[in-house]
Amino acid sequence: MLDLVAITGAGISKASGIPTFVEMGDLREKLSRDYFRAHPKNFYQIVLDMKKKIDSAQPNAAHRALAECRIPVITMNIDGLHTKAGSEGVLEVHGNLDYVECLRCKKRHGYHEVEESIYCKGCGSIYEPNVVLYGDSIRHFYEAIELAGSCKQVLVIGTSFYTSTVNVFVDSARMAGVKIHVINKDAENEVPKFLKELSSKA
Repeated sequence: MLDLVAITGAGISKASGIPTFVEMGDLREKLSRDYFRAHPKNFYQIVLDMKKKIDSAQPNAAHRALAECRIPVITMNIDGLHTKAGSEGVLEVHGNLDYVECLRCKKRHGYHEVEESIYCKGCGSIYEPNVVLYGDSIRHFYEAIELAGSCKQVLVIGTSFYTSTVNVFVDSARMAGVKIHVINKDAENEVPKFLKELSSKA
């Protein structure tokens, strides 16, 4: 395995047919804790629409190349495509759309339940998405910082550096003496090419 860690954003999944936040207008504002509390039905309609796109998407060559080279991945994405491609132990710092949960009943449910009702049948509480919303704490935060700083090189793929999370991970790695590479365009072609060249030098 190469001594490399990948940090990925929405751009890596663009070739899989999943639009970036920039392309989806004001979606970023609607994936906030405040919006969820104020407009839960609208929130879940947006999420259900996203999930339909994500469920039909397949990993592209960039996801597959990272999986084949067994590169550890820290991802901002909630689409699960790294796992679908075969990567193991992916740090999904923003969660995923695998399930919703009733925090009161401590039970997880598939999104088919949300299509019927956003309220738990058992206690009437609103289902909690397994997604980190704007205003929430990042998951796996310290684990991701430790991972990014424990390798020789970090490959940042498909991120606009808009979110402070990415900047924190990259800056902490840089301060630890890690070499940073960035691929923000044409990831499905550039990532396999980068990994092939890196392997030839190893």
